[in-house]
Amino acid sequence: MATARSVSPGGALLRASRLFSMPTPLPPCKTVGAEAPRSDTATKNYPTHQAITTLGSARKVGDWGLKRPLPLGKTTKSGQAIVRVKAIDSAEQITDYSSATDHGVTLQKFQELRLPLSYPAAQEDGRARRGLNIPMRSVFDEDSTGRNADIATKWKFEGPWLAGMSLGDFNKWVEKQVKPRRIEFHAFMKEKIATRRLESAKKAALERGERIPDVVDTASITDEQVTDYLQELRSSGNYQELYDTVGEFLDLAPVAPPDFADFALSPFQRGNQSFFGSNGTTDRKHLEIKASPNPYEKYGPPPSHPSAGISYLRTNMYLDNHPVYGPQAVHPPVQARVLRPKSKGIQGTSKIGVAGFVATNPSGDTHSNLPANQKSIAKDSLLSFDPTIEGGAKLWVHPKYAFVDSFGRVRPVFEDVQSEQSRLVALESVGEAKPQFGEGRNQPQLQPFPPVGCVNRLAAPHQAVKMGRVRTKTVKKSAKVIIERYYPKLTLDFETNKRICDEIAIIASKRLRNKIAGYTTHLMKRIQRGPVRGISFKLQEEERERKDQYVPEISALDFAQNSESGQLDVDTETKDLLKHLGFDSIPVNVVPVTQAQAPERGRRFGDRPPRRD
Repeated sequence: MATARSVSPGGALLRASRLFSMPTPLPPCKTVGAEAPRSDTATKNYPTHQAITTLGSARKVGDWGLKRPLPLGKTTKSGQAIVRVKAIDSAEQITDYSSATDHGVTLQKFQELRLPLSYPAAQEDGRARRGLNIPMRSVFDEDSTGRNADIATKWKFEGPWLAGMSLGDFNKWVEKQVKPRRIEFHAFMKEKIATRRLESAKKAALERGERIPDVVDTASITDEQVTDYLQELRSSGNYQELYDTVGEFLDLAPVAPPDFADFALSPFQRGNQSFFGSNGTTDRKHLEIKASPNPYEKYGPPPSHPSAGISYLRTNMYLDNHPVYGPQAVHPPVQARVLRPKSKGIQGTSKIGVAGFVATNPSGDTHSNLPANQKSIAKDSLLSFDPTIEGGAKLWVHPKYAFVDSFGRVRPVFEDVQSEQSRLVALESVGEAKPQFGEGRNQPQLQPFPPVGCVNRLAAPHQAVKMGRVRTKTVKKSAKVIIERYYPKLTLDFETNKRICDEIAIIASKRLRNKIAGYTTHLMKRIQRGPVRGISFKLQEEERERKDQYVPEISALDFAQNSESGQLDVDTETKDLLKHLGFDSIPVNVVPVTQAQAPERGRRFGDRPPRRD
């Protein structure tokens, strides 16, 4: 019999650990400028460490699946059980961690907006799309119809983005990465020259009506021919083909063409942006670098996938169905906070905050930029700062789409609310406006505003009905399942039940969480009064037994008070059983047992007539 092999301490730790491994942290976020404002409490552009969570029962004892438990005083105060682990075992023999609620809650808020992820678009392209109401292209769509389909959507490259490198980094990269690949580059150029010769041979054979050749042997091309070809490209000034060839070999990220407006500046104003031709003078014909269809040519490729894993929605072309007003022409708007008015911004732009993200107020011929709406806009403090507004100035906007820029920042795009009707419906849904449907409907308020945002018109006054609270099947079923499984933890308090719902389940939004917790509290109050349909009978019996756990005034074993004779009426077999168990002292009265005979029931429609022979 073989003996058990000894296990090293590291192997034993890996075997006993429930959290086997964690991904390597991402590099820190880039700051724009050396003197960029920094804050210790500000949320970073993107998370750099893996965020983990745990169950509510394990959280109470500090069990997060790590090497050692986390302190309860720090991890149980927050409503969200999310932490980021910086080091499982540091030099001080402690677990270095911090709260990840900032990015966790921000992700939940972003998913509630239901924004699709798209590629960054140019300003002219964005204006054209807004005018034609054309949706942006999703990062998950694949287009193979165009000739440069891969270039337009490619975001990951083996080579660096040259426009973002310093002179020292560029020289190091050339010495370590480019020069050792000179032999590979010559082989690559032989294939390019062979392909070019094959195309020329096919064209010549087609003109002469001869047989078209299939392939050209690359072995027939010498190194001298490759060198002559490269010298020809340099001497002829065909920098575009040379740039494309080198970029294809090194898989370089595309770079935006230079701005020729810089040539009107002085050398001191241009700084290091000097472009010279072959004769040492500035020559525009040598700088005709074509623009690439890639959206990341201006600021470089993103550090991750263009979706960043925060959403997997492809489009926002879906229909919202209101429970009262029916299908809506536009999505429900959201309320944004004005962070910087137009008077303080650059070129008259304002900054708004939605769900933890900072966005620019829509530009162009929008509702907030029309001269006719300046009075209402001034009331919302979009033009200037108004300190008298309680809670800060607010603005209603429509979420359109979002994209991840070259620095890994999520950039949502919003549009102004064009219809007053959609704003009223949104206010009514959160209880901040008078009901527009039913007995409490304010009919004069809706007369000046035609129902542009709604497909179905509002009901007439004679069709008004009194509607109760709308609860979906998901809310009802979820509340009943929570009661059946976690009944001992639930109470009659809404806040307590809401916290329990966060611990035991992953709910898509806060609004749905509050609905489930509210209906759970409502059912708990009904269980106190009596049986509830759809909930386990065994659970209700346990509740009834819990309520009946009290000491009665008269004991059930006191036969002197429970019966007139002061004796227990039993049959002969029960008397023998009591004697066998040692309860001879109990006074009993033997009563013969008789089985009640049920009266014979006749046929419902009388006796059957006799059978005829």
